[in-house]
Amino acid sequence: MSVTKTSTSHRLIEIILGLVALAVGVLALFFPTTVVATIVMLFGIALVIIGILRLAAILSSESMQSFARKINSIIGILAILIGAVMLFFPLLAATTMVILIGLGLLIYGIGRVVVGIASGNLNGRLRILRILFGFIILFFALIIIFFPIYSYALFASMAFILIGIDSLASGIAGISAI
Repeated sequence: MSVTKTSTSHRLIEIILGLVALAVGVLALFFPTTVVATIVMLFGIALVIIGILRLAAILSSESMQSFARKINSIIGILAILIGAVMLFFPLLAATTMVILIGLGLLIYGIGRVVVGIASGNLNGRLRILRILFGFIILFFALIIIFFPIYSYALFASMAFILIGIDSLASGIAGISAI
């Protein structure tokens, strides 16, 4: 892997993502139930709306091909069903969402460890920091995946805080390990 200087826009995106991850991590740490319930409800509502819009597009379009109609109807119906499940069974939706967050964090943690190990020409401290953060996030991810109900508040919030710090460091330093 090589280390490259990133563009100003890339650095800005890294910094913004870092700040958002930090904010989500801190909010989840102090208001875990509220954050998860809000995300589940908003996502459920969004899926129902998306599903209705897909079905409306089928009804209002005369020029849509048969295959596109079938795909849009399947997507619309699935979106409505999944959105309804999220709204009517929020605990199931929250548990599923937390497990998916854990899987995402697992992938992110593996990526940080691999980048840290493979980036031989990266600054020594930054390299160690990436490997360390990667292993910590991997640890948090495994706890979240295997104990979703009991762990999301502490471990998911801490993982998001670490991701925020990592993104801010990359954005401020302007270095990306590719």
